[in-house]
Amino acid sequence: MLTIEGIMNRDRAAVYESTTLTAVRETSKTTKNADLPEEIRSFVGDSDLETHTIKLIANQSARQEVHPEVKARIKAAHGLGVRALKAVPRVGAYRIDDPDGTFYLDNGVDEDLALWVDKAQEVTASIEAKGLGMAQLMKLGLGLAGDPQGAWFSALTKAKDIHEQREIERAFAEWADADSIASHIAYGIDVFCSNDMGNSNATNSILDVENRAWLTQTYGVQFMSFDDLLAGLP
Repeated sequence: MLTIEGIMNRDRAAVYESTTLTAVRETSKTTKNADLPEEIRSFVGDSDLETHTIKLIANQSARQEVHPEVKARIKAAHGLGVRALKAVPRVGAYRIDDPDGTFYLDNGVDEDLALWVDKAQEVTASIEAKGLGMAQLMKLGLGLAGDPQGAWFSALTKAKDIHEQREIERAFAEWADADSIASHIAYGIDVFCSNDMGNSNATNSILDVENRAWLTQTYGVQFMSFDDLLAGLP
């Protein structure tokens, strides 16, 4: 909701083009070999273990305040007891501070969090292998950059005409849809509720009929419309 779709359509390319990473802190520590667990010692042998930690902060200088209507919808949903899902970790994503779990659905800590991240990234990798999700936007960005070594998101404002702009907008929406589904699957949520059938995407959509069937077969995702959901409520 906040990572992509909280940004107005017309602003998304500029926001992601402005993404930079800054290293703000680096720490190092040495753990004596004798203090290492046996499974770690089997990898490092007789050496001490040196651990280097770098904190990176993503900044998007073109990001504006969330639109008032988006804020109003978030507040209304929160008032109903709805909790948001955390997004698949991506460049520019937020570290969320919600210790009481009142706004976001908890995705665990330590091993549970690692399993959630692994599953979310496994699903997005499978989606992107089909040329869907973020893969569509990345392909467009690399094409506009003309540099295979460049950062794909740094060229999203270089669309030559309105047709390329619209293509980028559709690709952003496709990325948001795919990551939303991946997050649902990582959480173990059994139903994905949406009336979106991917009809606005000129190319394939993760929400079209064929890919919905693939998600159901591969990950057990069950799709419902809002009417289906209402009909099933007590």
